[in-house]
Amino acid sequence: MNIEQRIEEFTLEGKNFVYYDLSDFKTNDEFLEFTQVAKDRITKYAEHSLYTITNIRDVKFDSETKNIIADWMEHNKPYAKYGSVIGFDGIKKIMVNAIFKLCGRKNMTFSSNKEKAIEFLLKQ
Repeated sequence: MNIEQRIEEFTLEGKNFVYYDLSDFKTNDEFLEFTQVAKDRITKYAEHSLYTITNIRDVKFDSETKNIIADWMEHNKPYAKYGSVIGFDGIKKIMVNAIFKLCGRKNMTFSSNKEKAIEFLLKQ
């Protein structure tokens, strides 16, 4: 699956969604390539108008990954109204929570799967 296929944009009930599929990423090069494409795609949206779902199932995190993701989240901050992260385990949840705090993102939550994330975000 190429990077473009890992970013799904859709509208439900008048809300713009972007689903980011980072699942199974194992190298920081994959994260860097993905975030560069994702940064370009998000800028077409109005500020505070986008609902994001980010799948981090089976990814490899290290301190460099944390910095790449934090930079990406900081870039997305003006565009995101609310977001949800799926596909985490205990350690990843701690890492992602730290990134939320580092970026000052209070409009983020965790969901168990894409469907639950959509259900939650539609209520926001």
